[in-house]
Amino acid sequence: MAAYVVFCLTKVHDEERLAEYRRQAVPLLEATPGLKFFAGPAPIAIEGPPLAVAVVVELPDLDTAKRWYHSEEYQKVAAIRHEASTGFAFIVQSWGSPTT
Repeated sequence: MAAYVVFCLTKVHDEERLAEYRRQAVPLLEATPGLKFFAGPAPIAIEGPPLAVAVVVELPDLDTAKRWYHSEEYQKVAAIRHEASTGFAFIVQSWGSPTT
């Protein structure tokens, strides 16, 4: 079942560093087989605090999602995001389609 890494940035304190994160993260995302990602500024919060940026990364399964997130390559890039913003992230596994 698919798994999703969800990034919720509540505050961006360094736009330039966050742009550098995107410049480095996007090629990593695009180079990962089976990975899809969706990102956008100013998501509409319907519960909880407002978000500055939200990103959803879809991977084929939970183990692949964990390996991708914890990979040395991504963690080097993630350090830039940590410097540039405040927020939280989590991994969630799909339960299947709503009709199952």
